[in-house]
Amino acid sequence: MSDVLSTLYHQHDIRLVILAAFICALSSFAGVSILTHARRSRGPVRVAWLAIAAVSVGFGIWATHFIAMLSFDVGFPAGYHVGLTLASLLIAIAVCGTGLAVAGLSRRRSDLILGGAIVGLGISAMHYTGMRALEIGGEVSWDSGLVAGSVISGMVLGAAALRVGVNRNARARVFGAGLLTLAICSMHFTAMGAAGFANCYAIAAPGEISPGVLSLIVGVVSILILLAALGSLYLDLRDRRRAATEESRMRGLADAAVEGLVVCSDRTIVAVNAAFQRLVGDQGKDLSGHAIAEFLAPTGCIAIFEHANELVETELTALGGERIPVEVVMREVDFGGRLHRAIAVRDLRARKRAEHHIRFLAHHDAMTGLANRPSFNARLDDEIARARLAGQNLAVLCLDLDRFKEVNDLFGHAAGDALLQRVAGLIEAGLKGSQFAGRLGGDEFAVILPDVRSAQHASALAEEMLDMFSQANRESAESTVISASVGIALYPEHAEDADQLMTYADTALYCAKAEGRGTYRLFETQMGAQVRDRRLLEHDLRSALVSQQLSLAYQPQVDLATGEVSGFEALVRWAHPERGAVPPATFIPIAEETGLILQIGEWVMRTACTEAASWTAPLMIAVNVSAVQLHAPNFVAFVEKLLVETGLPAGRLEIEITETAMIRNMNRALANLRLIKALGVKIAMDDFGTGYSSLSNLRAFPFDRIKVDQSFIRSVHDNDQSAAIVRAVLGLGKGLNLPILAEGVERPEELEFLKGEICNAAQGYWFSRPEDISVFNDIVSGNRKTIAPDTTVVPLKLRA
Repeated sequence: MSDVLSTLYHQHDIRLVILAAFICALSSFAGVSILTHARRSRGPVRVAWLAIAAVSVGFGIWATHFIAMLSFDVGFPAGYHVGLTLASLLIAIAVCGTGLAVAGLSRRRSDLILGGAIVGLGISAMHYTGMRALEIGGEVSWDSGLVAGSVISGMVLGAAALRVGVNRNARARVFGAGLLTLAICSMHFTAMGAAGFANCYAIAAPGEISPGVLSLIVGVVSILILLAALGSLYLDLRDRRRAATEESRMRGLADAAVEGLVVCSDRTIVAVNAAFQRLVGDQGKDLSGHAIAEFLAPTGCIAIFEHANELVETELTALGGERIPVEVVMREVDFGGRLHRAIAVRDLRARKRAEHHIRFLAHHDAMTGLANRPSFNARLDDEIARARLAGQNLAVLCLDLDRFKEVNDLFGHAAGDALLQRVAGLIEAGLKGSQFAGRLGGDEFAVILPDVRSAQHASALAEEMLDMFSQANRESAESTVISASVGIALYPEHAEDADQLMTYADTALYCAKAEGRGTYRLFETQMGAQVRDRRLLEHDLRSALVSQQLSLAYQPQVDLATGEVSGFEALVRWAHPERGAVPPATFIPIAEETGLILQIGEWVMRTACTEAASWTAPLMIAVNVSAVQLHAPNFVAFVEKLLVETGLPAGRLEIEITETAMIRNMNRALANLRLIKALGVKIAMDDFGTGYSSLSNLRAFPFDRIKVDQSFIRSVHDNDQSAAIVRAVLGLGKGLNLPILAEGVERPEELEFLKGEICNAAQGYWFSRPEDISVFNDIVSGNRKTIAPDTTVVPLKLRA
């Protein structure tokens, strides 16, 4: 080591040594940086950068050697052999290039050590070849120990330099370049220390190169080459950063896409976006290098490559094994300067669920989940065909909820919907085997019962269903109670086609409801006649107004304190040309169900007001108003317009409504009643004591009069409970300062009871039957104020 330091200090020009070290450091940094860059490159570009690194490092080592030799004083003039000098340069490039190739073409860290050792060996090979190019006389003596030390130090430090320096971290690259500089310099100066020139002398050779010229050429060329290498590295890095920025921007845009994107080279995945990684179920896994066939179904994979630019529906297999329906399309794109295939993958799960839901809705009722009417009819056709082939019986049950409209009126439509869902759930839970249920609309359901043995068997199944509803009522805390009526029709006993079978089941249902509800009826032949008769009556009612078959009868209302007639109630009558007089209890419900009540109600009120306006005596006229009329949006405007047209004072018109009419929509009813009362029209609560009578309704709206239902009056003289109810109502009216009118007075005992309890007014057969207004001409003209009781009237319960 002392010989090496002595040679460096006494025989070298320190200024040139520093220049040689600078060139060595520059070439080392260039070599390490270019090698790091080459390892990140792919294909032919990597080989090109390795070649540039080999030239840079080889020239750097070669330049370091000859500049350092220029600073070395042999003691006499010396020259260099041209061929060996060039050979040393080629050896430096070749051997160092081999080491760099070993380190750059492999991904293993251990190959960096091997490549660095080869580079160190190249440093030694270049140095000793360069020493052979020295043109001097005599023999150079070598210290074998120092020679071996120079070679080993070059290989060890070279291996450490590449192991540490090939790194994306700039500090690590600087440190690695320092180690490579140390490897070159330590090897050179150790080798120079090993050389002895005591027995050497100067000789003149015609083809030799002088040290000064050689060093100048070497220095200039080396610096230019190194600067060019670093410049090209800078330009490449800048382009790469720009490309990386662009790639990052494009990847950001791709990751923002909802659809999955896959870029393939041939059929191998190069890059994917975040949406595709989420789709396959692993966002952290690098999918590059995988075949696209690992994810797409074989048929779909073949289709997209054979039919580019066309949408293909297929399945994608996620990493967890889940099969996902997808839609894919392939386009050719420029990716990284090369033509690649981009595949867009759209997740179809949501669309498939929507399509399934649409198909479900096409065949099922959205609220209950049961089959809808078209699906039920199709299933009934199929079951009839099976029963015909198998020679079996079949039953159809039509089911309708009792008083479902009242549930909606009392508790609201939300409660009605919940009731329908409860009923549907119970029906579906009770189905066995191939039995099938559907909701036909509203509160009407139907059940197909294949292979019933007899009518008794079908009746037993209907009874089981009604018992199931009763059991659900007992076990449930719901405020709404399930009650239903059931109609049954049998194939082939009653009908052999679906439409007729449903018609007969519906006919049986109608009869079950008419007979008290909450029961079932099996179709009978005479039922069809009843239903047809009702439909004929409905048809005739539609033309009754046009053909002037409707008329009004007037029943007087008597003030019990004075005995004078205070007014009349207008009652509609229908004189059918064939049936004769049709009772209001028969045709009014039909009118309400069909909506004809609006036309009939308007006719009744217009006729009654026109008649009352012609009377000389200022008597009241009372007109019944149905729930349909009360909730009609133009009802208030109609009443106001009618009073103006007829000239009837508003205070002489009294509208009678039932509480049932109010509870359908309490807010709207009260709003309309307040507007009517603001016109000056009187309002009476009819049939008080029946239906949904509530004291809160009396408090919510200030009625002008209460009418006690005739069912209480007819038994008031011999039924303590009825008498107590009437007394309570009379006391309530007195307390609220509301006049009370008793309906249905037919006996003198009833009249005496009402007078004794201080009832305000009464009407009924005891005073007069409803008659044409001409019968009461003396009353309405003001010639007479009282009416003689009709003592010929026989009480209704006796007439029965």
